[in-house]
Amino acid sequence: MLYVLSEALLYCCYAILTGVSVLALLPDNKKPRYHLSDNNLTWILLGIVLLSLVQVIKIIVFYKGILGYDIPYLLFTVLSDYKIGNAWFATVITAMVMLLFLGLKPNSKAIQYKWKAILILTLILLIAFGYASHSASLYGWIGFAAHATHFISTMVWIGVLFVVGWFTIELKNWSPFLKWFTPLAIGCVCVIIVAGFMLMGRLSPYYVSSWITSFGQAMLIKHLLIVPIIALAIINTFWLRKENSKTLSWMRVESIVIILLLVVTAFMGQQEPPHGDLKTILDDGPPLPWFTYISGYDVSRGEDMEIILNVVSICLIAAGLIAIIGGLFVAWRKKRPMWSVAAALFFVICGYLGLMFSIV
Repeated sequence: MLYVLSEALLYCCYAILTGVSVLALLPDNKKPRYHLSDNNLTWILLGIVLLSLVQVIKIIVFYKGILGYDIPYLLFTVLSDYKIGNAWFATVITAMVMLLFLGLKPNSKAIQYKWKAILILTLILLIAFGYASHSASLYGWIGFAAHATHFISTMVWIGVLFVVGWFTIELKNWSPFLKWFTPLAIGCVCVIIVAGFMLMGRLSPYYVSSWITSFGQAMLIKHLLIVPIIALAIINTFWLRKENSKTLSWMRVESIVIILLLVVTAFMGQQEPPHGDLKTILDDGPPLPWFTYISGYDVSRGEDMEIILNVVSICLIAAGLIAIIGGLFVAWRKKRPMWSVAAALFFVICGYLGLMFSIV
């Protein structure tokens, strides 16, 4: 659980840093007025360095337990020979350079390049994270490119959303903000989906059969969470085009659901992806107990699973769709954004059960 929470917090730190880096380059008349001081960003940078170190420590603890080597030797080996160690070392160096720019005096000659440099350095941090991913380790440059593209697009989209939603101190210039953020968000989501399919095809080619594993279950829940996130994004983009007190509340609700998705993604990052068919997956270990209990599928058949909808599953999926559509509409009409979180969770539960009951 510690590793999952640390990685989820790491995602949030990356998102805020990316959001600030993007917004800082825009003129004041194209964004709401927000406040995140250089001191705040310094703490966020420290969080990135320390939280990414947790994954390095995880590997060291693992090898210490099974091999019994000295910790200094393991630390040197991981930092020099493992991609996650190389990435952390690059993260530390990049963060130190970024601190130099954050510490520039207002009268410094380099101050005009401050945010351009910070944006480039932030991009390097995101690339370093992609370099240390499962995909990069397993599939080389193709996996690295797909994961880095997926991660950068995600951080740009949710980063701006987080900063505007939680750190805005004066809501103004909303229409000019939406004019550039809407196409940016749509473009990022499209890239995320394409890169996501590429990653899924590599990491878990037998999608339904992977549901017997922790990774597959988390991936299914992640995909279900994407639906209410996109629905909330539509509300924020097309229904809330005026500057009012509820606008930020809706953005915060969307960010809360996104944080749930980041926690699920962090959990996936701690699991071994299933790469083969059902028989290959079962060779690595038994199915999850709750999977066989809920789905009733007999994995001893050794056949890859498929989805065939039945009356029960159709009713559950329909209930989930009604909940997300009706719940979001009522929340919007009643001006109670937090109701949409309950609607989103109900949709995920109904969709999950509906798909589990459809497995044959």
